[in-house]
Amino acid sequence: MTVADDAHVPTAGQRADLQAWLGQAQARHPAIVAARAQLAAARERVDMVRSEGRPSIDLTANFYQNGRPNQGLSAASTRETLVGVSLNIPLFDGFARGYKVRGAQAQAGQREAEVAEVQRQTLMELVKTHAEADMALDNMAAAQAWLDAARDAQASVQRKFGLGAADILEMLTTQSALLEAQQERIRCQAEWRAARLRLLASAGVLGREAIAGR
Repeated sequence: MTVADDAHVPTAGQRADLQAWLGQAQARHPAIVAARAQLAAARERVDMVRSEGRPSIDLTANFYQNGRPNQGLSAASTRETLVGVSLNIPLFDGFARGYKVRGAQAQAGQREAEVAEVQRQTLMELVKTHAEADMALDNMAAAQAWLDAARDAQASVQRKFGLGAADILEMLTTQSALLEAQQERIRCQAEWRAARLRLLASAGVLGREAIAGR
């Protein structure tokens, strides 16, 4: 039984990626992005409701040449420009508009609280999966060191056995130790890959490229 060729020792780059995913979650996690979009919509609603109670000015302009629409053409060449300005002043509605504004503000405040809660829950889960992935990297590095030591021990015993300085029992013992180290290395590698996928999912960046190893 041997370790797969692509089984490699954890690198500094992998550990740096774990740190980068923490920042990515803040900017890209779907739950956080959705909550922020709802907050932005609620704030726009507040502005819209406020503007409904303010005076407004409408400006219109029209240009006609040789007569207006639905009229016969003028015998003489004519040009006409009309500019209109209208001032709209909302009538007093018995404080109903103020209640409407406060209702929109309350909804925006609720959305702000929801954004904070989504961020808190998402980042708490991310910190947890980050720690699990970091521990999995440490375990894989330790398993690799154990495997290297077991290989060195077997090679040493094989040389001694060839020189008649070791017996078959020592050979079997080192082979058993090597097999155990290989199995542990494979187990730790699988643990790291699973922890990495959980971290990517928690960060909201789990996709085909991430699964393939980025």
